[in-house]
Amino acid sequence: MTDPSNNTPATGDLLIEIGCEELPPKSLDVLRKLFFTGVTDGLQKCNIEFDRAGSRAFSTPRRLAVLIAAVATAQPDQVQERRGPSVEAAFDDAGNPTGAALGFARSLGLEVSDLGRLESDKGAWLHATVEQPGQSLEEVLYPILEQAIRQLPVPKPMRWGNHEFSFVRPVHWLIVLHGDRVLPGSLLGQQAGRLTRGHRIHAPGPHEIASGGAYEQVLDRACVIADPERRRRRIRTQLEDAHPDVLIDDDLLAEVNNLVEWPSAVVGTFEQEFLTVPHAALVASMQDHQKFFPVRDAVDTDRVTNRFIAISNIDSRDVGVVRDGYERVIRPRLADARFFLEQDQKQPLDSYLPELDQVVFQKDIGTVGDKSRRMSSVSEKMAEILACDAGIAARGALLAKCDLMTQMVGEFPELQGVMGQHYALSSGEPAELATAIGEHYAPAFAGDAIPGTPAGRIVSLADRADTLVGIFAAGLRPSGNKDPFALRRAALGLVRILLEARLELPLNRLLALTANALSEQVATEPALLVEVRDFIVERLRHYYREQGYTAGLINATLASDWDTLPDLDQRLAALSAFMGQDAAISLAAANKRIGNILRKSGEEISAHIDAKRFVFDEEKQLFDEVCKMEATVGPFLEAGDYTATLQHLAGLREPVDRFFDSVMVMDENPALRSNRLALLARLKALFDRIADLSVLGQDRA
Repeated sequence: MTDPSNNTPATGDLLIEIGCEELPPKSLDVLRKLFFTGVTDGLQKCNIEFDRAGSRAFSTPRRLAVLIAAVATAQPDQVQERRGPSVEAAFDDAGNPTGAALGFARSLGLEVSDLGRLESDKGAWLHATVEQPGQSLEEVLYPILEQAIRQLPVPKPMRWGNHEFSFVRPVHWLIVLHGDRVLPGSLLGQQAGRLTRGHRIHAPGPHEIASGGAYEQVLDRACVIADPERRRRRIRTQLEDAHPDVLIDDDLLAEVNNLVEWPSAVVGTFEQEFLTVPHAALVASMQDHQKFFPVRDAVDTDRVTNRFIAISNIDSRDVGVVRDGYERVIRPRLADARFFLEQDQKQPLDSYLPELDQVVFQKDIGTVGDKSRRMSSVSEKMAEILACDAGIAARGALLAKCDLMTQMVGEFPELQGVMGQHYALSSGEPAELATAIGEHYAPAFAGDAIPGTPAGRIVSLADRADTLVGIFAAGLRPSGNKDPFALRRAALGLVRILLEARLELPLNRLLALTANALSEQVATEPALLVEVRDFIVERLRHYYREQGYTAGLINATLASDWDTLPDLDQRLAALSAFMGQDAAISLAAANKRIGNILRKSGEEISAHIDAKRFVFDEEKQLFDEVCKMEATVGPFLEAGDYTATLQHLAGLREPVDRFFDSVMVMDENPALRSNRLALLARLKALFDRIADLSVLGQDRA
């Protein structure tokens, strides 16, 4: 069906809905987005026109759907220019068509006499213009849908009935509508139709969809909010209306949003006596186990009250019955948490230390007990370097993993560290030590804060460094997407702590301390530590790129002789500011030129410069300026004031420019050449004390 005035295919909205049994809530958002991408990319690849900006994706626990706007009925017709054999090969001496000409004509459904000729400077060929009718949407759509479904990330696909195909959940209905017309076909065992299903209780259906434009309205009447963003806003509004102090976790909100089709908030309570359980355990019981939203204490916002809000998938006539059900299921969970707390606190935290020796961390580097002792040793030495309380750091590291053996953490793994802090306090350990235990897993995720106390930072660094060096030594380096020990996250956390806490702890020293502690379990050669350091530096590059620094600035700074990460950070910030000046561009180019000259000279560069061998005033002037500059910037370099150093070095621009304008470095006279190379090496060494500008070249911040 086309518009005869311009031969353009007519358009209509394309609705596709796959109705399933309840889909996994934590992966539903990803499935929806990728299904939408798969369908739209497939249409685009098949040259089916549509309005991507006006298209939408929908999902509920029981359906995946896309509504693609203004989809063409067919591909546009195509005109193809086909070139055949050369005229010489197409006809024999008598002018009769050869097999090549006959075959070419037959492939196009034409006679040889219908073919034209295409002539150029290189010769003449048989030629034909062929109109290729576009395929209909109906012809190309189902292969597109099958491909989109195959590409969905489904780790455990399900089979049902006696079907050979599989999907994330069994499929029970299928809608494929273009405009108001069903496009016949089958997918995942279902024939396409126009019937959808509503809410299981309120309006199960079936419900007829006349066209894609009516989709949301029909489902609204059937008590299903198909738009996940609209459903999410409704849930948030209901939560905030139910109680102003509700604690809304975004991850939980996203999960609950994918558990309901017609949300309804219900406020419940539990007995006050359960508030003796630590706050984190109460929150974990409500959020992680029951999918309830806790309510904060209005006065002490670090605590929760005995209220919670549940999101029901039914608009009940008797809300009290629903509330009673929610309260019945939360009480056993809270009772379990209280029981675990009481049992765990019957013994001090350090009594769990022997049990850590029964848990293997990794077979080549020992048990969790071995790791704890290594962490303690490294933490003690780090604390001495950083002038912190070595006793607190060492014992905090030793006890940091003890809560892994408690019943509470066994039931609520997400409370590791949190319960260790609580049990350390109840065991009479110092508050600073307990805090270090509670903080040592931080930062746990992107955007998470680093530990707030010196001891917490030290224990966290010891934990991460031990994992990095130990796992590398065991030969289990990350490869591709495989990183079972989360080494990339460990390296980034280590980088963030050293940088954001401004810890003047040399990275090489930290790795050496860690390797020494590991030496009883596994060999750690110097080359291994270089590899681990390079791995950490690669995370550092990513960190700085996210801060907005260019690759050139980062590479130039990393090429310097930096020692600690705060020192590196100061160099990078100073260089970034310096590169905004005109002198910086000239000096960067000069340094790049110097680097190339020194590298290509093939000579051993002398450290001695003989002023008597200067021929030109420009080389003598440059030598004098370099000597003066070394004396001037020395105190600034010692103080780590790289901004002031670079400001002074900018004064070398003119003597450097004059030198290169007048002096031939690679002179035929070996003595002159050697002397000039030594001068350039000394000049470059002056800049290299901050960053290697020869790496930077023309890169600007």
